[in-house]
Amino acid sequence: MQRQSWRGIILVIALFAIGGIMLWGMFLAPRTILSPPAPLDASWGVPDRQLRFVSYNILHGERGIDKIAAEIKQIEPDFVLLQEVESRDLLELATRLDLEHYHHPRHYFPSENLDGPRATWGNFILSKHPMYDAASIPNPGGGSFGVWATAVVDEKKFVVANVHLSATWNANPIHIKKSGENRNKELNALANAWRDRGSPPIIIAGDFNQIPSGNNWAIMSGTWRDALGALGKDKVTFGEGLLKTRIDYFLTTPDWQPVNGDVAPPGRSDHRLIWIEARAKEPAPAAPAATTTTTRGAP
Repeated sequence: MQRQSWRGIILVIALFAIGGIMLWGMFLAPRTILSPPAPLDASWGVPDRQLRFVSYNILHGERGIDKIAAEIKQIEPDFVLLQEVESRDLLELATRLDLEHYHHPRHYFPSENLDGPRATWGNFILSKHPMYDAASIPNPGGGSFGVWATAVVDEKKFVVANVHLSATWNANPIHIKKSGENRNKELNALANAWRDRGSPPIIIAGDFNQIPSGNNWAIMSGTWRDALGALGKDKVTFGEGLLKTRIDYFLTTPDWQPVNGDVAPPGRSDHRLIWIEARAKEPAPAAPAATTTTTRGAP
């Protein structure tokens, strides 16, 4: 009888212990922190004021986060879109750029398409202005290749998207073909997701790993507008030594008017910083009203 009593006590203690472990595990488990939804009183559109955007692949911060931040701050941007950001550097970058006020965990997503599900680096958006509905850009059947969010400025809302598409890193013909196909899937996923949202005003920037030619370029330039190209600033954005090419871009919908921008000189990465300044496109002038001429009969 006494032995059964002890067994009962041990069983109760074990059940409490198991329950406690489960509760503690639930407490420690990572929880999804959702980005707040955009306010209903903001309408889709491009603000009249000029906004400045920076995009930069920072090479994992290998050449100094402080120097990278100083390079970016010279531009005085409203929005900063960064690629190859190590997760450990998020808060330091936000603080050094004085853009921590609107920082949110969902403004960053690891580059799963390039480094797998355990990637420690990825794409990060920072802003002087409030951003909502931040999420990984949908990529059916593949890992995250970018992050986008809805920005609100002057009661106008628009989408800001930051991408880092699949890379080609050797001359093997099979690899070249496969990486191009992967970029094609990612670009189509981006275009389809944007259309599913109703094709809102958007600015897309980042490391596309795509030279300005071929089928993938046709998707990019046929769906959106090459903002730096429109400004005549289609310069080299990547490479050191003999290997230099253009693979970083700003793409916009036609309702944006690029008014300024450039590719910065070589800096703290193997990519160059790129930037644009843009605002709402002015409406085309109205056609003059048609006039009619009447001829009076002779008296």
